Amino acid sequence: MTTPEARPEAALDSTTFVTAMTHLYRGEMNRLTVWRQRLDVTTNWAVIVTTALSTFTLGNADVPHYTLLLGLALIAISIMIEGRRYRRLHHCKWRVYLLESGFFAEQLHVGRSSIPDWRRLLAADLRHSHLLISWMVAIRFRLRRNYLLLVYFLAAVWLVKLYIHPIGADSLAVLLSRLHVGEVVPSWLVGLTVLAFIAVVTALAASCPPAARLEDWTAHYDRVRDRHAPK
Repeated sequence: MTTPEARPEAALDSTTFVTAMTHLYRGEMNRLTVWRQRLDVTTNWAVIVTTALSTFTLGNADVPHYTLLLGLALIAISIMIEGRRYRRLHHCKWRVYLLESGFFAEQLHVGRSSIPDWRRLLAADLRHSHLLISWMVAIRFRLRRNYLLLVYFLAAVWLVKLYIHPIGADSLAVLLSRLHVGEVVPSWLVGLTVLAFIAVVTALAASCPPAARLEDWTAHYDRVRDRHAPK
């Protein structure tokens, strides 16, 4: 009996092979589109929550300032969710790159392929998927791309809220005295927590690799090829 390892590879112009690759490409493009839409939904909800909380708290003096701090917590949760989704989107882009550069480019112009072992890499990824970037890298990327400005905006609205309600603060001491959350959390702890949060998200965003490097598929190709090199 012929073993799977000994089975000859189908020719690129084989009708069966072309049909299978076409359907695989359509499936991967659909998967990529779905993850792209999920990213947009998360970002849109973060923008809506930020806008709604800002309008609600600034428009009513009776609304406590820590409502905006809850908004910062919701943004942090959105960032973590979006990081997981971006990892999947990034992985889908990698598979589409293999198909487009390996299969379709060869169909359009027969020549020396830039990724001659694309079929082996794609087969290995289909059998055992490996996401190309870590969850933390994805969080840092989405933070710098979208969420850092939302964090800054909500923090600025929080400071304005502290300054204008219940009446305009006439000194820095008065402003700082308003940071407390009821009788439970003192002002100094609230201030340090917010400063630490802003410093952490700023550092994460600043240390993120540029988008061109994250989506440099030739660099990923070298790393994945070494990982799946025949033993």
